Formats: sequence, structure tokens, C-alpha cells
Amino acid sequence: MSEVPSQENRQFRLDRIVEVLELLSTSKEGVLLMDIVAALGIPTSTAYKLLAEMRRVRMIEATNGRGRQRLTKRMTELGTIADRNAQKFASVAKYFDQLADELAETVYLVQLRGRLISLVGFSQPIETTGLHPGFAFPIHASAAGKILWAYQETELKRSHIKFQDKTKVNPDDVRVALKDSLEKGYGVHDEEWDQGVLAISVPVFLGRKKPVMAVGIVAVKDRVLKKYSIEEVVEKLEKLGDKISPILEEA
Repeated sequence: MSEVPSQENRQFRLDRIVEVLELLSTSKEGVLLMDIVAALGIPTSTAYKLLAEMRRVRMIEATNGRGRQRLTKRMTELGTIADRNAQKFASVAKYFDQLADELAETVYLVQLRGRLISLVGFSQPIETTGLHPGFAFPIHASAAGKILWAYQETELKRSHIKFQDKTKVNPDDVRVALKDSLEKGYGVHDEEWDQGVLAISVPVFLGRKKPVMAVGIVAVKDRVLKKYSIEEVVEKLEKLGDKISPILEEA
């Protein structure tokens, strides 16, 4: 039976990973194993295991076939995502502002990257207090999570947290919810994470077979349903998606 790493060992490993990332960030051509051994002052065997684990999770990759290690594109882009999101949303913000004011609720844009769905930007209405869409969009308890993952061929192997009584966490129930979203063409969050909150999201394809982004509304449930049906909101979101797609394809 393998040993469970102690807290001290886990902390040591995390510290070394951060140091390797800092070292590799200084070189485009890549760094040799012995450079890492010398820089970090650790045994060759420890460095070798560390690099293997970092390659497994796609932090680093071998380059030039000469034993050099460099950061993957995924890692080099991490520090620039926030700025790129801001630029991307700025190019379409006026359309989100218009719909947010029309619906008197918050309208948001998200993007699927790997296994995570992240917030790109959002607009809140001027005349009412709009909700914040949040930064997490889980597959089982968010409108955007449902509609974006409904199109994915690979099932996401991840445990589901029960936020409210209405939250579905059974894998079979989640699959049914995803299938329902795919058939309808939109995802709905109906008090599954936050009580009194309704969210609706539609996919944005950007000329691809599968959606990589989604637009949505997060609203006070009773307030929005007094003025609009879910179908009416979906129609407005789809029109928003049509407006922004050509712009975002060039962004």
C-alpha cells in the first residue's frame, strides 16, 4: 500500500512546483533537468518525479527532444486571461448593456476552457440592482454549465456538491438534466444553487460544431418572471448571441 504524503511533504512539493514554474517562465527554449536540480537544490530523483507529475497535468512539456522542459501554452496564457477577457468583453459590452437594461437583470458571457467554465464579463441594469453572476458555473447547478457540457462527448468525472434541496447530484439525474438542456437548446438554473434566483443560458458557437461560449441572464426569479416567460428570455439571449458571434470570432 502506498504511503499518504504528510502535510509537510505536500507543502514541500507545492513549494518546489511553484519554483519550477518560476524558473521555466524565464526561458522560451526550455530548461534542463540538471538546471532544475541546481537551482532548487534537490536530488535528481526528486526533480525527475516532480517534472513527471507536472507533465501529467500539462503544466510543462518536453521540447526539442533534448530533455529540456518548458511551460505549456496553457500555463503561459494563464496570466493573460483576465486581460484578454476584459478586451473581449469590451468589444461586445454595448449589446450586453442594452439587454441588461431591457430585462432589468444581469446579462453575462462565459467561456469553456478545458474542463472549466469561467466568467468573461457581465452587464448590470442601470435602474435596478442586478445580481452578480459569480465566477463558478458547475455542470449540475448552473445554466451555463448545463448547456455547455450538454454538447461535450466526454462526461465530466467530478463530484457534485448539493447546494440546495433542489440541487441534483446523482450522476443519472445530472445526465437527464444535460440531455434536457441539449434538446431545448438552453440551460436553466432554478434555485439549485441560490434560492430565489433564476438563470438562463444559451450556447454561442462562434462558427464551430460545439459551443465554446454562452450568454445568459441571472435574475431575481419572481421579478423577471412577472415580465417575461423563459421562452421570451431565451429568444432575446439567442438574438444577443447572433449579434456578438461575428465580433468574437475576430477577437
